[in-house]
Amino acid sequence: MKAFVSYSITDNNDFIVTLLSSKLRERQFTVTTSQNFYSRNLDYSTMNEIASSHLFIGVITGSGIERKRVLEEWEYAVKHSVPNLLLIEDTVPVHQKFNGNYVRFNRCRPKAAIEEINSRMTPAQPESSSNDIVPWLLGG
Repeated sequence: MKAFVSYSITDNNDFIVTLLSSKLRERQFTVTTSQNFYSRNLDYSTMNEIASSHLFIGVITGSGIERKRVLEEWEYAVKHSVPNLLLIEDTVPVHQKFNGNYVRFNRCRPKAAIEEINSRMTPAQPESSSNDIVPWLLGG
């Protein structure tokens, strides 16, 4: 199975993606990430990677500068019915009418977000989205 990870984080937080990728690989996922950094358009390669993925995870932190790209890639995943989840740090404003599949997290208190993710999990989601991945995502 293939997971696509899109992220908007600073360089000093890149270990979050490394740890997430490691946990996904332990669950037999092949992990791909966006190569579309600082581009104004979603490129064909990224679109193909997302559309052929079994899972899309977007990570948006308050200090990241690539939020727009992550959201564009997430929208593409939604459009192509790829199971998806956005993890959005609580310092990032979210419009009240935004109805995407997202979980807010506080990097100092990740337990509430972990519980929220567990409560949303359904049999249709890949087994790899189990809660042992979540602490790696939210603990950064």
